[in-house]
Amino acid sequence: MNRICLKCNLISLDFNLWCQEKYCPAENMTEIFNNGEWFGPFEIIQPLVILRSAIVYQAKRDEEVVFLKIANVGCEDKLRQESHSFLKLAKSGQHPLLPVLLPAHPQSTASMHPYGWTVVEGRVKYFSVFKFTEGEILRNLLLKNSQPWYQHSGWIALSIIDVIYYLHKAGKFHLCLNPDVIFLRYDKQGVPRPLLLDLGVGDANPNIRESWTESYNLPAYTAPEILQPGVAVDYRADVYGIGLLLYEMLAGKPAYEYHLLKDEVVYRAVLSGEHKPTGRIDLKGMPEIVERAIQREPQARYQDVLALAKDLKPLLPPIPAEKKARKLNWRMVFIVIGALLAISLILMFVLTLVP
Repeated sequence: MNRICLKCNLISLDFNLWCQEKYCPAENMTEIFNNGEWFGPFEIIQPLVILRSAIVYQAKRDEEVVFLKIANVGCEDKLRQESHSFLKLAKSGQHPLLPVLLPAHPQSTASMHPYGWTVVEGRVKYFSVFKFTEGEILRNLLLKNSQPWYQHSGWIALSIIDVIYYLHKAGKFHLCLNPDVIFLRYDKQGVPRPLLLDLGVGDANPNIRESWTESYNLPAYTAPEILQPGVAVDYRADVYGIGLLLYEMLAGKPAYEYHLLKDEVVYRAVLSGEHKPTGRIDLKGMPEIVERAIQREPQARYQDVLALAKDLKPLLPPIPAEKKARKLNWRMVFIVIGALLAISLILMFVLTLVP
């Protein structure tokens, strides 16, 4: 088990970490588990993504492979509230782009235990468990291919719009969209199918800015109004987040650079609203849509995600419906096997009668 600074991404291999930033005292660093280590009843297979609020692992509980999400220091309340939100949303109708919440304890139910806790190095660690699916974090895919095919980029954006609209209808903001919270798989037809691993801030309310902390999102993906006291924060902040995702896939880089930069420097760039165009002169219409979505002033953006989708959809073919794997009809299998056995017995009987 190592320790990691969530501000600087420094990792200590010997569990002793003294961060270079004064706001990152070593005692507040979070643990990161390695392949083969155990977290309570879970055997860690690999870390999938390190968020500022949690770390998501591929893990095994008994023989079942799962997503294991462990809250980082200071974000325990977020994970607990998020687990209850996942449960509530599933009861009203599981969205296909949200992970399926599993019970934190195998002999229980998700309703009884939507999250769990265990003690690591004398510290209580909260966690939630989800059904696993094969795929990869969008950030990792962009490291391999910084500019995916524009059609795939558009489909990913439309899919995220769909699930964000679902959250908005349920009275929830996200406010924390970035490539780290999106898990992407490709179906048998090669169509990207995203999964939103994190619900962001949660319930929409007039004091939403008080619920948001710098531990929830990367500065480069934070809507400017969140950083400005007195400016209303509403659904247009998620329009901004989706716009940034599409910008990054089209341009091959984030709208605001943040690698090796201090948070304060990135925040200043975001507040200035100064970013370079995507440079995609080969595409008609889509760069203009992105530019409108990521305007610094909320009133200059699309006023909701549906308006963004309305302009984006005509530029793309419809997302193909996913072909479901056919389930084996065991009843029919047994009928066929029984018929074949009956025919075999009849043939054997007939052959015994032939002189």
